[in-house]
Amino acid sequence: MRLIFVMDLMSGIVVLAERGERQKYRPVAEKSLIVRNSDPFEVIAEIRPRFLYVADLDRILGAGSNTQVINSLKSRVEEIIADCGFRSAEELESITFVPVLGTETFDITKLAGIKEECYVSLDFHGKRFLDASGKFSDYKKAVEFLNSFPLRGLIVLNIARVGSGSPDIELLTEVLNISSHPVYLGGGISGLSDLEYLKDLSCAGVLISTAVHKKAVPLGLIQRGFI
Repeated sequence: MRLIFVMDLMSGIVVLAERGERQKYRPVAEKSLIVRNSDPFEVIAEIRPRFLYVADLDRILGAGSNTQVINSLKSRVEEIIADCGFRSAEELESITFVPVLGTETFDITKLAGIKEECYVSLDFHGKRFLDASGKFSDYKKAVEFLNSFPLRGLIVLNIARVGSGSPDIELLTEVLNISSHPVYLGGGISGLSDLEYLKDLSCAGVLISTAVHKKAVPLGLIQRGFI
């Protein structure tokens, strides 16, 4: 199972996510037991992850962009994937990393126009499916729809669980039962016991941040990129 280190970028610095309440996000160095600086390049130098997921919160919120920073980080990890609040296929034409199309901002019914290999993030806030298309009242229908596209994988992201230490296993299991793609989980990892359980469920990978900063997951695992 892949372990993908997460960085949330806001106004050019790394912030620590907290249950999707973005107004409460603080510079990561204020809470981390690992890093002493919130500069993204310093964080990567300290953590040295093999795989990196970046959420550009400014672009997701329509309040700016950290694309230049993300492009500059590409050479420092083996693979970088990023959710930059994409809203159209045209936005993907000039990027140099693997895009994550979040349902919060991207209308997945327009996937036919996407030429690049990508991930789709099924975004939730608690029980509510965040569907920019407005066409799926039931997220299970969205997963079935996505089965017809050649995706790198699906990410199940319940932002209300981010930083909570309580992953949404029920939601993940339901998606695993429906999806024909590799399924990744984002949000809520508390430590090694969660990782072992998710591996046994055949989860393809995990997006992880807070547990790393709390030293609940060894840096060596993040640097190896697998468990």
